[in-house]
Amino acid sequence: MGSLTVGWMIAQGRFLWLGAVGFVTFLALCVVRPILASSLVLSFAFINPSLLPPVKEVGEFTIRYIDGATALLAAVIFLRLTVQRRKLIEKEWWSIFRPLLPFLVYVGMSLGLVWIYVPDFLSVSVASYTRLVVTFLLGHLIYMSLRTEKDMWLFTRLIVMFAAISIIVGTWEALASLQKEAVIAGRYGGLLGINTFGLVSGLLVLWAVIARKSGELMPLWVIPLLTGLLGLFLSKSGSSTLATIGSILFLWIAFGRKGSAHGAWLMRLVLGTVVGSAVAIWALWLLRPSDLAGLVSLSGGSYAQRVMIAYGALQIFLSHPLFGVGWQASSTKAIIGDPTFNEILMQAFPKLPAHYFFFERSTSLHNLYVQLLAELGIVGFSLFVYGVAHIGKTIAGILKQVPYQSPFKRLALFNATGLVYLLIWWNTNPLFGGQTESIFAVTFLSFLAALWRLQRQNHKRERFVNLNVFMEKGLSH
Repeated sequence: MGSLTVGWMIAQGRFLWLGAVGFVTFLALCVVRPILASSLVLSFAFINPSLLPPVKEVGEFTIRYIDGATALLAAVIFLRLTVQRRKLIEKEWWSIFRPLLPFLVYVGMSLGLVWIYVPDFLSVSVASYTRLVVTFLLGHLIYMSLRTEKDMWLFTRLIVMFAAISIIVGTWEALASLQKEAVIAGRYGGLLGINTFGLVSGLLVLWAVIARKSGELMPLWVIPLLTGLLGLFLSKSGSSTLATIGSILFLWIAFGRKGSAHGAWLMRLVLGTVVGSAVAIWALWLLRPSDLAGLVSLSGGSYAQRVMIAYGALQIFLSHPLFGVGWQASSTKAIIGDPTFNEILMQAFPKLPAHYFFFERSTSLHNLYVQLLAELGIVGFSLFVYGVAHIGKTIAGILKQVPYQSPFKRLALFNATGLVYLLIWWNTNPLFGGQTESIFAVTFLSFLAALWRLQRQNHKRERFVNLNVFMEKGLSH
């Protein structure tokens, strides 16, 4: 009946009523089951923002549907916190995210550098920084929504389902092509961009590998595995392929056979590095042979162009080594499009076609790490490394607290290894805030914080029960 009502509204053009029904439904989910509302907000990460018309444009600020859903979810959760008299910022979430706070603050401070170097671009940088802060807020809302073990499993299964649906849509897009050669050689993104489609596919493969490692039934890991591999083939994303191989190797090296000696761990490290490098080269040659050949000769192709951009980013960094040029300013015509700067690039890469350079246009640096060096300098990059290192140490402690036989182990491994996957994937993609990958990053971190909290609560409960049993036995004697 509900689906017939929605269909009738669309057929009759009753979009106002449709919006009202959607608003009431989402509000009910926020009140009754916040984790369902959080999952619905997260579902927007599986749709390219360009496919959804913006709600409103205010200068350089674009208000999207996900922003309205996030604001409504925030209002309901904060109201629940007030009624229940719970803390706004809980210990576990703060312990994980606190190391990133200096980095986030410095990104905001770097807007002053944008005002100095590229004043006309300041509003764009402010909008990007605002989007980054809102993404962190969404992570906190997800954390506050995850209260029980059922919530965690439901949330994870919905992520896997959203990923599978994305790949099914991409497959349908590929099959819509009537030429077999086009399906094999083409690249498809479905509801996402091509690289993001590959990102989602790789995460699905990672989930399947962890499910297999955890002893899941064959259909429950084989189907996600085949679906994810299909998505990687359709996207032909080099960054996603490398991230998938790298994160699986990390999983094997870091969480191999329990209790293995140090020598065995070192052997896995060496063997994994050799085998992983060979598999990565083979996979890139299979998916993108022309780009890989162009990289070897630095004569053309996407990979060679990204090497050139990374070289250019390092030149920007060397010109502003301490503080950088400011958040997102590296992509402007005034900096990366500077004619003198491009002449240097053309001399360093004489075999690349002229249209690869940026005399008349701007572009992102396509790499998180060189982006941070160019835009935030040594100071900002060091703060980022500090945050990642301390978060990694905290997550390692969380994983040690989760028993090997615990039902949480699979969830903990997926979210922790998913972060490693993103750190590898970001070698060929920049950071803006509000992207699928940045939403995934804060989601994985928040999920681990919620799991940590629940694990502590279970431990306290077990200690309390054991204490009561001990006291009862003592009184009986």
